[in-house]
Amino acid sequence: MNYDLVNLIQLMFLVIGFAGIISYTVYSYKNFKNRAKEKITRNILTVWLSFIKKLRPEDCIVYEKYGIWIYLVRFKIEMMF
Repeated sequence: MNYDLVNLIQLMFLVIGFAGIISYTVYSYKNFKNRAKEKITRNILTVWLSFIKKLRPEDCIVYEKYGIWIYLVRFKIEMMF
């Protein structure tokens, strides 16, 4: 068997191996990024919901002024049921 052909086959396996490693790294990075976004979004929404639950109507004069209080009350009522 020709040594050039053996070297070419070994080089092909080496390139395929490196391509696999690089593609797995890119896939893992994208997956980690998506999970991090979901966790951050979930934490922000949890803090926001806890803030809405602690609001009292007396504290919301500013919200009533701008008409935001209507949406907060609706959301709070929907969360109770």
